[in-house]
Amino acid sequence: MKVKNTVLFVFINYLIWCLLSLRYYFTSGFFSDFLGCVFTFFTITGHLALFAITLFIILLPFCFIKHIVHKIISIVLGSFLIIFFAIDTLVYAQYRFHISAAVLKLFFGPAGREIFIFPTIMYVILGIVILSVVFCLFFLSKKVAKTAVSKKVITFISCFIFIALIGFNGLYAWGKFMAVPTIIEQITYLPYESPVSVNRFMRRHGFEPKKSSSYQIAEGKINYPLNPIVSHENKVKLNILLILVDSLRFDMFDKEIMPNAYNYFQSRKGHAFYFSNHISGGNATQAGVFSLFYCIPSTYWDTMTSGRIAPVFMEELKKQGYEFGIFSSSKLNSPEFFKNVFINVDNLRIGTQGGGGYSGDIILEKDFKDFLSNRDKSKPFFGFLFYDAPHALSYPADYPEKFIPSKEMNYIKLSASTDPEPYFNRYKNSVNFVDDSLKRVFETIKKQGLQDNTIIIISGDHAQELNDTRNNFWSHNANFTKYQIKVPLLIFWNGKKGEIINYRTSHYDIVPTLMKEVLGVQNEISDYSIGYNLFDKTPRKYVISISYTDKAIVTENNISVINKFGSLQNYDDNYNKTKAVDAEFIKEALDIMSKFYK
Repeated sequence: MKVKNTVLFVFINYLIWCLLSLRYYFTSGFFSDFLGCVFTFFTITGHLALFAITLFIILLPFCFIKHIVHKIISIVLGSFLIIFFAIDTLVYAQYRFHISAAVLKLFFGPAGREIFIFPTIMYVILGIVILSVVFCLFFLSKKVAKTAVSKKVITFISCFIFIALIGFNGLYAWGKFMAVPTIIEQITYLPYESPVSVNRFMRRHGFEPKKSSSYQIAEGKINYPLNPIVSHENKVKLNILLILVDSLRFDMFDKEIMPNAYNYFQSRKGHAFYFSNHISGGNATQAGVFSLFYCIPSTYWDTMTSGRIAPVFMEELKKQGYEFGIFSSSKLNSPEFFKNVFINVDNLRIGTQGGGGYSGDIILEKDFKDFLSNRDKSKPFFGFLFYDAPHALSYPADYPEKFIPSKEMNYIKLSASTDPEPYFNRYKNSVNFVDDSLKRVFETIKKQGLQDNTIIIISGDHAQELNDTRNNFWSHNANFTKYQIKVPLLIFWNGKKGEIINYRTSHYDIVPTLMKEVLGVQNEISDYSIGYNLFDKTPRKYVISISYTDKAIVTENNISVINKFGSLQNYDDNYNKTKAVDAEFIKEALDIMSKFYK
């Protein structure tokens, strides 16, 4: 293939990418104002022009060697990029982030198959799509190679690419300087966008950019806790059993879906608490678990992980002689909880052998029972059970389905208009499967005489949306509505008068309650947490909830989301954009997110 023909081949691929990229806007919404529309055109054409130029530069040397080599390289690279954009649009539609090194590390990491669970049909469809793309590009390359490409065509393509690049970078540089919202907001829509900014240059020449709604967190060396932990150990030490169910949403605590947990609650009503308005510190496992154990936002994740700093809660448990029984169905090295949350646990079991999904949950239950039988009875214990079946929407093939019709999730076929009922039923069946396991755990606790001196806590790391807002969200880590961050919280605590608590609480409140009332910690809660005692009725004006890329300040009526670039967008609880914003709450939340940096 000659150089001119290569230019045409790349340009046709480029146009295909542009068409595929419209799905990013169908997902997040098009802009109706003139500037927004113009920038949308230049964002797609200008940003993707960089991919086209890169592809052309890679293919250029092959123009001067054997035709067959050039053809193979062109088809392989062209197919790869088309498939990449197609898959990335699917990822963005579900999670509102792009394929990145971090996502690939998670996907191909030790727990990848447990985190990203897809039915076999999806892989079959993907295979068909890949073969179809390769087949089409094979014929395209043959056709283009035989086409006589004129200088006019090359000139047109060159001018188009040049104008697109200038328009994209120029409009963004101006829009950022002038703080134009409809320009700044679009910069996260396409993968790896990084247009030119002139703000620093303009400042050096005496021109101050217009003040924008950019919200960033101050960082530095860690100062956690703010003061050394001081405790007066209680003479009678209570055992603590923390049970987390991955992706357990708030409306699952129901006598039909979780009858065993419901009946256990009724039987222990005098000492049982149900927190009906409980919010997780994240819409994904990393942030949800981190916020519970550290009781601070997961914006501190990297600092705690690199510094190998354990939660003060885990340190205090160890100091007071608690024996640890940590049992997770999915692996604890993806996310890397073994480097932060459980860094001080000796002989930590990273995961359940052959685990993940329902099979890991079965083994988890058995191993926890063995732990209770073989533990050192002279010591109190801290148990952690992390179930996985609802995250995977899985249960054994012979498990009786209580909710029908039930259907496996096929993400390729999902859309905002898809009826969620069969998928929701499958999810409820998976929760019902875990509930059966909980019954046996309760029975074991009671049989071993541990019920009266063991605090049992049941919650979720985050929730799970199944197209509840009809915005094509079918999982988590995509928004901060109640369908992705509101989880149940049940606590069984002998010696306390049980009740149903309706005021808002959060994951940040669980550890401070245990630190104060079980471990006898004398410090102010603010020394190590942004939360409250669960039984403190002080209104929580907002809750900070984090995803892998975004930060949200969630009030009763508004969700303010700050993306990785510091831009702000506000939503209601059905994920409709609003203009409501409370600047005071946002400023306070940002200060809190940097509170434990020196």
